[in-house]
Amino acid sequence: MITKILKYYLFLLVFCSCANYKSVPYFQNSAEFDGTKGANLYDITIKPKDQLHIFVFSGTDKESVVMFNMTESSELDIVSRRIGGGQRYHSYLVDNDGNIEFPVLGTVHVGGLTIEQSNEHIRKLIAPYLHDGADCVVNTHIDNFEISVMGEVKSPNTFTLSRPKVTVLEALAMAGDMTEYGTRENVKILREQSDGTFAIHELDMRDANILNSPYYYLQQRDIVYVEPNMTKVQESQVGTTTQLWVRGASITVSLGSLLYMVLK
Repeated sequence: MITKILKYYLFLLVFCSCANYKSVPYFQNSAEFDGTKGANLYDITIKPKDQLHIFVFSGTDKESVVMFNMTESSELDIVSRRIGGGQRYHSYLVDNDGNIEFPVLGTVHVGGLTIEQSNEHIRKLIAPYLHDGADCVVNTHIDNFEISVMGEVKSPNTFTLSRPKVTVLEALAMAGDMTEYGTRENVKILREQSDGTFAIHELDMRDANILNSPYYYLQQRDIVYVEPNMTKVQESQVGTTTQLWVRGASITVSLGSLLYMVLK
């Protein structure tokens, strides 16, 4: 009789452990994952409120491109940043219509363009001001590319990135990964739309198919939120001390029931 009871409790312990385990690992279906269904490498597009640093360079007509690189001596009151050589160059705030005010060229629309498309667009606008046959390179960088990770992660924070390409996995890694209380099946991505509204999408980190999701690559000012699981919610409601008392009472009752069945 005692052996049967012990086997029963052992079965319950193993079953519960397996159930809990299945809610933790990432990419549980990786053996069936088809990476060929994913989209091409993701390129972000320029959005309103982006702070762009744009540098124009020419190896054959350096004098002509100077006027397109505003330095600190400019009377325009806009944000500046320091680049190589100690010289300070200004950056440009994209307005709500997706436009920037560029030296000589005036209003230039860059909203909705990728970085490469913006570089090519500005290069073509500058070309008529250069000597015949002169080369020209335009380099654009988003100064305020930020993402935020919050909720049940070890180090919630807002991160400013030097490269405009980061995945949700990299974002979680920067925040120290999820805690044991983090819910893996519905990590929320809050994404600002061009009209200022937000869209919310959920990713199941246990499913390898998130690698094919358009939300796998984050965009500027995305917010990653990890919900707490029920254990965390219960502990926050009744308090850690009370939770320990409840668990202790539960164990006591279980042991009492076991002894009763043994001695019966």
